[in-house]
Amino acid sequence: MSINEVERVEILPLNPPANNSYSFKQGFPIVQFMIPNQPKLLVGSTVRLNGTIRLNMPTSTEAAPELVDNNENKGGGDANRNGCLSSRVGVASCVEQITLSSMTNQTLEVVRSYGRYLASVQSITHSQDDLDTNVQLESLTASRKMNGAFLVNNEVSFSIPLRTGLLSGGTEIPIGTNGIRGLMVELRLSPDSQVFSGFSLVDGTAKNDSGSGTGMFYQLRDLSLSYNLLVPDAETSAKMSVPSTGSMTYNSISHLYSVINASDQTQNFNLGTGKTLSVFHNFLPTPHLNNYNQDSYETPRLKNVVGGTYSAEAPVKRVSFLKGGVLSPIENEVDVETASDNSRPRSELEVNFINAIKPYSMFNHSLVSPNTQNQISTDVSPLTGQDLIITNGQNRQQADPDPVFGVGVAEDPYKVGVDFKNTNYGLRIVSDLDGQSPNSIFTYVLAQNTLAYSPQGIAIVS
Repeated sequence: MSINEVERVEILPLNPPANNSYSFKQGFPIVQFMIPNQPKLLVGSTVRLNGTIRLNMPTSTEAAPELVDNNENKGGGDANRNGCLSSRVGVASCVEQITLSSMTNQTLEVVRSYGRYLASVQSITHSQDDLDTNVQLESLTASRKMNGAFLVNNEVSFSIPLRTGLLSGGTEIPIGTNGIRGLMVELRLSPDSQVFSGFSLVDGTAKNDSGSGTGMFYQLRDLSLSYNLLVPDAETSAKMSVPSTGSMTYNSISHLYSVINASDQTQNFNLGTGKTLSVFHNFLPTPHLNNYNQDSYETPRLKNVVGGTYSAEAPVKRVSFLKGGVLSPIENEVDVETASDNSRPRSELEVNFINAIKPYSMFNHSLVSPNTQNQISTDVSPLTGQDLIITNGQNRQQADPDPVFGVGVAEDPYKVGVDFKNTNYGLRIVSDLDGQSPNSIFTYVLAQNTLAYSPQGIAIVS
């Protein structure tokens, strides 16, 4: 097969609202696109959602829009005007779920809690420089909340990739009759209270609006989907237009939700995947979900409630990964008690977490550093050569010192996959949780699927 040309395509949604603006608050939380059946190959990594985002105050209308003002230079210093996106996830935080299916209604992949997935993956695979340059240009991210807040004071254009397993693979996707017969892309938007942070660091001081963010809403406007198609030679195009048999393998990402509360708790999950490559988890105090006053996409360590707020860390002491109740693939407990007690990097825990997202042997740059994990300066003064001390959470040369915390494991270093269809995956965490401070666990599973197509239809084998 030879490729004759590359087509660059842009399509509009199937369900455009009257004002061409998608908004959870205004009743348009679903966006649908159709990539039609044609004898061509889709380059999944080029699929991008394009548009403009507008962050609105509660009184904003279509005729008289009132945008958030994190500069506080329009409203006379009104502290209620502080609302921004998650600086590390950016505009992708507006997407709660991505569903990919064939034109024959065969579901190929569903990624739920997409923003929480990116909160870990994007921070592990992109550095501070990335978040402030190339990723910022497309996704509106920033390594510091202050910069992210300034970024969304006006309507801003974006062009974000859809980082699902199917679209992120290196294999081109046949979308002809001898293939998946077209692709449906459905995006379900996040609630406004999940997207907004009710405080922002705009002048070095954390400003908590104590509920004043309620009613803020976002709009995604003028949306389109762009992608590249490979046009094969005439002989291959003819074959792709006729029903036949074939198959392709691709990775899929699935999500499970649970809650941890006890100091020694074992979570068991029925993954239902036959070729499981890796599993990772990130955490968030449960009341911080869908909360205007909190960043719902932060990735903190486990926390206890003190004085009515989740203000005290509950250090993790030991972690075990289980398969059918037996330690696997790490055949010992990951013991980080000493490092936790001394506020030092939990090296073994963090290396395995990183390895679950990106092979550690290829780990070349990341947002993760002693600065983010332990507030230990990793920069020096260009004038004196001394460490730049973090004061009140601020160091203008470094990323915000908020941890990129998670627990994970690569199930199979050889990328063959481990069978969890008839066996439970288990996670045991021993920590200082007090039993009265529920923390949510977001679990993401990377597994390999096989898509088989024939004149009778499409089947997915996981």
